[in-house]
Amino acid sequence: MFAPQATAQSIESIRTAIVAFAIIAVIFWRTLLKLALGIMAIALVILLISGVILLFQDLHHAVK
Repeated sequence: MFAPQATAQSIESIRTAIVAFAIIAVIFWRTLLKLALGIMAIALVILLISGVILLFQDLHHAVK
């Protein structure tokens, strides 16, 4: 038995909506992941620089 035309269009419409949602979800999570990795990289650089500054300050006090 064949499905009526309206049912086929409805199924295709639902399938298109699911695919669009999946694409948007993937783009959202990729963007969120890139943003989180960028923030962590910046925080790591700041921590490393502050550690080097503290090291040099201690070295300066030790030489005095």
